[in-house]
Amino acid sequence: MSKSTRWPLGCVVVVLLSVITSAEKSKAAEVTVQNDSLADGATGNIQAGFAVGESAASWLTSPCDGNIVAIQIFWRSVTGTEPQSIEDSISIMEAGTFTFPSTVLETISGPVMTDGANNEFRFLDDMGAIPLLVPISNGQEFVVSLRFLNAPDPTNGPSIVTDTGCQVGKNAIDADGLGWFNACSLGVSGDFFIRAVIDCGSLTGACCEVGGGCSSVTSTTCAVSGGAFQGEGVSCGAVSCQEACCFGPASCLDLTVADCNLASGFNQGPGTLCGTTICFPTGACCNPDGTCDNDILDTDCVASGGVFQGDQVQCSAGLCPQPSGACCLISGGCLLLSETDCGVIPNSAWAGSQTDCTDANGSGIADDCEAPPPPVPTMSEWGALAMVLLLNIVGTLVFRRKRPDIHNA
Repeated sequence: MSKSTRWPLGCVVVVLLSVITSAEKSKAAEVTVQNDSLADGATGNIQAGFAVGESAASWLTSPCDGNIVAIQIFWRSVTGTEPQSIEDSISIMEAGTFTFPSTVLETISGPVMTDGANNEFRFLDDMGAIPLLVPISNGQEFVVSLRFLNAPDPTNGPSIVTDTGCQVGKNAIDADGLGWFNACSLGVSGDFFIRAVIDCGSLTGACCEVGGGCSSVTSTTCAVSGGAFQGEGVSCGAVSCQEACCFGPASCLDLTVADCNLASGFNQGPGTLCGTTICFPTGACCNPDGTCDNDILDTDCVASGGVFQGDQVQCSAGLCPQPSGACCLISGGCLLLSETDCGVIPNSAWAGSQTDCTDANGSGIADDCEAPPPPVPTMSEWGALAMVLLLNIVGTLVFRRKRPDIHNA
């Protein structure tokens, strides 16, 4: 690792802070915490010296008691026209002692980065069902890091952007498996554009709860509990908390949970209405082994460990991702590949979808690639062996007893 060749790229770009986010901002009293000084129209530097598996991190401080509800990262190439990239993860950690973060508080896996935009992440999942919510205290220091899955093109990027002027004790890099280093000492020219959005408190309102009932809480608390927030300042007395109640594929009424249960219907959850609800959806189900089944109920698909692809969706080539497993090489090595990809390598053997390249016993060969031990005989097999041995002994004794008779003859 040479700081003179790895950081910085040395390219100055104009920052246009258009926000790419998975949801609209809430009405809560949100505060954006940042180290960088970049504003719309300002110039920044692309830091394209990262290798696969390395991380960029910012040490940030909360201005209030609240919750971290979003992370923002500015991502840019020289051209600004590169396709989206999926990086490894974004982690929120306790600050520890600079430059060594402590306990991981939350992780966003596989963040999708858009070139030339301030990418904002408010959910832990791709479906937008699990909101990011990390409790934080006034004055508490914490760390947000981006781990790279792809090495940026050193002459173009895209990669994370910095301003000019690297603050001491605010930026660090986890480099090449060597541990954490002060980014400024490695030649990084500014503060990473890694920001956190903190909900410093909001007004309460009616929340229609899972299972029926209503409570007056903040929108964030309502979302975490799986409820449907009816608006700030709205009282429970002003809402009915009706939801879609399904009786058949084309039979639905908007009822309270209690009334739906009384009518032996199936509640669809807070915030649902018949006008936008599909009752008992069936479609393609991608199974854990990569196969696909048609016309499966969404609930049955999830219960079997599958991924439901949507109502009326049919199985087709390439719809379901193929599982990966240990691909055992003739050299004794191992790669984590799909069965199809493993088959491309001559003299390789795929160990199965539930296998990996872990070498727990330290033999130098992946455990799942080692030859299985010889089978232990079953009780019936032991019995057969004992019978053969017994017959052999009896035959030997008989033969010895008869030999004198033959000699006398």
